[in-house]
Amino acid sequence: MASSSAAATSKARFLADPNPPICKLTVEPSFNLLTDKEKAYAHWIGKASWAGARIIADQVSKYGVQLTDLLAQVFSDTSRTTIGDLAALKTKSGLDDEDWTLLLEYVGQAMSNLGNFRSFGHSKFVPRVARDKFERVVDASVNASTARKLWDELADHIYALEPEASLLIGDPNKGHMSNYYLGDSVATADEVALVQKAAEQLKIKVLTTRVRKHSPSKFTLLVASVNKSSKTHDLEIDGTKIELIVEYGDYSAELAKAVAHLREALKHVANDHQKSMIELYIKSFETGSVEDHEEASRHWVKDVGPVVESYIGFIETYTDPFGARAEWEGFTAIVNKELSAKYEKLVDRAPELIKVLPWGKDFEVDTFRRPDFTALEILSFATPDMPAGINIPNYYEIRESDGFKNVSLVNVLAAKPPNQPITFVHSDDAQLYDKYENTAFELQVANHELLGHGSGKLFQEDKDGKLNFDPEKTINPLTGESVKTWYKPGQTAGSVLGACSSSLEECRAETVAMFLAGSSEIMKIFGHEDAQVQSDLLYVSFLTMARAGIRALEYWDPVARKHQQAHMQARMGITLFMIEEKLAKLEEVRDADGKLTDLWIRVDREAVEKHGQQSMGKLLVRLQIPKSIADGDGARSFYAALTTPPQEWDGELRDFVLSRRLPRRSIIQPTTVFEGDKVVLKEYPLTREGLIQSCIERVL
Repeated sequence: MASSSAAATSKARFLADPNPPICKLTVEPSFNLLTDKEKAYAHWIGKASWAGARIIADQVSKYGVQLTDLLAQVFSDTSRTTIGDLAALKTKSGLDDEDWTLLLEYVGQAMSNLGNFRSFGHSKFVPRVARDKFERVVDASVNASTARKLWDELADHIYALEPEASLLIGDPNKGHMSNYYLGDSVATADEVALVQKAAEQLKIKVLTTRVRKHSPSKFTLLVASVNKSSKTHDLEIDGTKIELIVEYGDYSAELAKAVAHLREALKHVANDHQKSMIELYIKSFETGSVEDHEEASRHWVKDVGPVVESYIGFIETYTDPFGARAEWEGFTAIVNKELSAKYEKLVDRAPELIKVLPWGKDFEVDTFRRPDFTALEILSFATPDMPAGINIPNYYEIRESDGFKNVSLVNVLAAKPPNQPITFVHSDDAQLYDKYENTAFELQVANHELLGHGSGKLFQEDKDGKLNFDPEKTINPLTGESVKTWYKPGQTAGSVLGACSSSLEECRAETVAMFLAGSSEIMKIFGHEDAQVQSDLLYVSFLTMARAGIRALEYWDPVARKHQQAHMQARMGITLFMIEEKLAKLEEVRDADGKLTDLWIRVDREAVEKHGQQSMGKLLVRLQIPKSIADGDGARSFYAALTTPPQEWDGELRDFVLSRRLPRRSIIQPTTVFEGDKVVLKEYPLTREGLIQSCIERVL
């Protein structure tokens, strides 16, 4: 039985972060270099992206939109388009400084996350301020008449810490939170698979859908689109008769606003590819056609080196517990040409660099499509959590035929809180780690996005029955036998591999980057010529990954037996493999009573230099082959074994890691507004109030 202190530590992880660092995106110098036309284009794409923010809030939780509305009403003025008089609100509510600070911290985190579930970690967080004091602020707000109604509906949910399963995003059949699966009795995993097969039979891609269960034989497939329609299909799937209602018009109002803003962006495009891209976005969002979004993505890939870069739609599948349905997102960014030149050199060498990957040419992409690899400064990103790099589009067929783009988000990388402690790194390594952490991470991101996500083949059958490989001559290196399985028309890695799909792909890309971490050629491309510097960077790369693997225990729930963050699950798996391969080990410090007082992850520098790449190669083969051949069962089985923490990590060690948990940063994004016929950049102070104001002024 867990001790009371351990239980308190576990429960504390569901509280809002105390004193989270607030950072900003630095973009003004680059924004000022844009033409008026480019600024207008960026403005309208940003508006279109944020028009879908309510979709994100609703996809995660059935309470997300209401909570966002409540907080916006309480902290805005009567117009509800800008921040209210917070000093007057504080005085009227009677909160002291400490409680007011705790409340603002919660509000900033909830508005940034578009709800009360952490986008990085997928766990709920509740206010540290007492419920009655929060209520006093609601009643004191200038919009109290409408805010109070929302408060009465939401207060119990806002503060609920039971049942614990409901505090996690995941499979609602296990009591977790997800708004992709609706109904009084939500669809089971087998029923979700049944609906997937039905959708494939009807040639409907499920990326933009949700599922409502009416009975074990009747379901509605909700398709996101502006246009509304409904059609009922009586189908037989694997001997089971079901009734499937395909209903278009999910998120109609939000998508209609996005389309209206895209029509304005269309007036300011730079070239024909952007024009076709925006037109196809509009068509896709109006009709619900994923195929039109795919075609838009083809034009996006062909729009090489634009000054203003953007992408928008239903993109990543991390929050779907079954790994097939995507969350809305959209970004607008400005290309940093000086830094992009460095990435172009890596692109030039990529076709040769991937030849050393350990799965052999049969499992490598037939042709490495030269991507547009750029350094971007984010201007606007409609997402609860910004990545450091992106490799898109996720449509495999387009990546094979037209290519893809890699972007490194340099102002996101730079938005780091100062003076945060370096946990789990021994004092012997602290100085070296501090010196090279950012540099090693920059290399990791570049290799991860370009050479990780850009490599590895999927074996597919097209609609005409043609295979993109020879099944008789292609040998599975894990079995020594010919390949017997592949992706059928309409299937994707997400739909076949299921819940592990996103994390396994992140693990594969991370491991590619680790495999190439010692590449002298890549380091020289990034300006690291000195042999000692290269050796130090290799060591710190492995140490950074190992530290991340320990911190991943923050995102492991031992009760639900599930990981709450795809990237951290991947990093834990790699770290456990490093320990198995004798590349790393844990060192514990205990007092006279045997209590754990400190913990370090130590990396064997000599072992890394001698066989680190060989070890990462072994892992890569185990990750790539099941994904290539559409072996869903094999992929899930191996990945679960790889990433499940050993029993001794679940108790005291995990509690210790939780006790050293660092608050996650909040990033303040600027907004753009028209002043007359000119678009100007509006930035906000680096304060809790500034964070809240920036969220309210996007008019979510």
